[in-house]
Amino acid sequence: MGLDANIPEPVQKVAPMGDDRASFVSDPFDLRRMVATVWRSRMLLFACTAIALIIGFLHLERTTSLFTARADVLWEVSESTVVDITPVATTAGGSDFLLLESQIEIVRSNRLLGGVVDSLALTSNAYFNPYARPPDQRPLDLTSFTGIFRAIGLAAEADDPAPARQREIAIDRLREHLNVRWIENSYVLRLSASAPEAALSARLANAIAEAYIVDQLEKKFDATRAATTWLSERVSELRAALEDAERAVEDYSAASELVSEEALEASARQIKELRERRRELTARAADLDRGVAEVAALAAVADFNQIARRLRLPEIADLGEAAVAGDPEAAARIDTLIAQARRQTELTSARTRSQVAALDQSLTGLERGLETQSEALVELRQLEREAEASRLIYESFLSRLKETSVQEGIQQPDARLLSDAWVPKLPSSPNVPAVLGLAAIAGLFGAISWVVLRERMNATFRTADDLEARTGLAVLGTIPVAVLPKRPQFLDFLARRPGSSFAEATRNLRTSVMLANVDNPAQVVMISSGLPGEGKTTTAIALAHISRSLGKSVLIMECDLRRRNFRRYFKIDHAAGLLSVLAGRLPYEDVVHVEPESGLHVLPGEKSPVNAADIFASQRFGEFMKELRRHYDYIIIDTPPVLAVPDGRVIAQHADALVYVVRWNRTLRETVVQGLRNFKQGKARVTGAVLTQVDMRDMARFGYREYSYFRAAERYYDT
Repeated sequence: MGLDANIPEPVQKVAPMGDDRASFVSDPFDLRRMVATVWRSRMLLFACTAIALIIGFLHLERTTSLFTARADVLWEVSESTVVDITPVATTAGGSDFLLLESQIEIVRSNRLLGGVVDSLALTSNAYFNPYARPPDQRPLDLTSFTGIFRAIGLAAEADDPAPARQREIAIDRLREHLNVRWIENSYVLRLSASAPEAALSARLANAIAEAYIVDQLEKKFDATRAATTWLSERVSELRAALEDAERAVEDYSAASELVSEEALEASARQIKELRERRRELTARAADLDRGVAEVAALAAVADFNQIARRLRLPEIADLGEAAVAGDPEAAARIDTLIAQARRQTELTSARTRSQVAALDQSLTGLERGLETQSEALVELRQLEREAEASRLIYESFLSRLKETSVQEGIQQPDARLLSDAWVPKLPSSPNVPAVLGLAAIAGLFGAISWVVLRERMNATFRTADDLEARTGLAVLGTIPVAVLPKRPQFLDFLARRPGSSFAEATRNLRTSVMLANVDNPAQVVMISSGLPGEGKTTTAIALAHISRSLGKSVLIMECDLRRRNFRRYFKIDHAAGLLSVLAGRLPYEDVVHVEPESGLHVLPGEKSPVNAADIFASQRFGEFMKELRRHYDYIIIDTPPVLAVPDGRVIAQHADALVYVVRWNRTLRETVVQGLRNFKQGKARVTGAVLTQVDMRDMARFGYREYSYFRAAERYYDT
């Protein structure tokens, strides 16, 4: 009968073995099982919680109790003014977020906290300055390799740091114990200071608040003082500059011959009048010259009428008629009159030109004097303007200096103390309930996390459902672990304890194998596993023994020719084995060992000089298996691990059913997947799997319901 007829369909449809996806089937999250697992690990949870509480108590014992005091400072949004004087240092608007946040950093600054450290002498306080303690009482410094070496005695103690460094340490420690924040929806700055003494915490909070207010006031004093100093120096410089400017005006006025502006205006009018007079005289002289020329021209043409009109001498017109008539005296008289008129005109023209020359000379002098006076006056006005500007600047700075000097006495800080810090009655830290509660929660959560992580990180098989889901095989049985005797007494144990849970589980396995194919029950059953130590040989022997109890003829064959463990279970008195039969050296009847009590036939293995896989692949082995089928009802074959050697894949070709053994909570999932994949590559189909060495009571720690089934049916077992 062939293998294909004996393989049942998988109980669950999952990725078939040999498919790489089969090894990546995710675990279904079973909340009930997880809760049960956690609950059954309650002792671990209680222990971890107790340890965490002990650690919390130890932490509280080593932790210094701190008291916290609070002082409130109000930030002034608007500032009242005594006098209407613009201050040098003004208060910014209270709604400026960056300004408000900057006040927190001012409070936490080294300069402000350094003043508090100095005023309260915190460098002498052992809490804020560890170096104020004796060397043997100082805490260990484990923040550096040098400190660790000193703690374990591998390095000498270093000298105490300089006082400046100790002051820095105290400032840093004070900053760590200071909390500064704005109260929501207000301009109130809350300062919280912590210290190991209640009174000291109140002094710290009040001192920091006062230092902050004083810092605000000093900032304005410093700004006003600096402005006053600068203004004083500038006023002195401006006073000297003003004096120099006024002195320059006086010196220039004394050195230059200046006239008044009215005199300059009169000179300008005089020059204008002289220029008009010169223009008239020049025109007159030119007119006289033209008259002389015209008279000469008229005389040449004897136009006595025109000459009389030009010279305004009517008698020339009368004499002209006589002269034309030929009177010589009249002609002579006309010449005489014309000559006299010419001389008179020339004299008049000469006098006019002399006057013009005199006027030119006067104009030149007047214009030169006017220009000189104008330039001097412009220079004087420039000097006066500079002096006036210096006077205005000087008066402005002098006025601002007086205002700034007045401000030094009326400066107010930007903040004021709203409420003093009171001495606290109870320590603020450590919070004992919170610390112990967190410790208990941490211990409980850590234990639960460990239990859950251990469960989720498990890479083995703990339930038949898990094995079925991941392999796609029907789980034929679950064999619990039992306190078995040594190997030579194993058969006696099965005979004496037929009602034990181990024996009942083996009967259940036998029934499952027989019912795997009801139409063609399996005659040759092969037992295999992935690796050694999974209970393969024990399962095969137990299955053969239980099958023999049905009154059937049963043969168990040892095909693991490399380890050959049957002689440790059975009292075989000869060295011959399977190879002697296959080689024809001995007949089959002389090699088979028959158990005297059960009548079980045992065919042991024998050391082979050749590769065992070649022997099982031979035609002789196939013929031998056919012969055995005629003599026995059932044949149980114990094979070597499939991942170790290929013998099992060869022998599987002659088996009707193939049972794959998986050790509970030990065999890795990847191992099972690879072993089944090897059988698939050899064209062999696995009938089902069996979980062996299952510790039912240990399974209770993981919350599996199989333990409940075992407890319910335990009364039926002869345990």
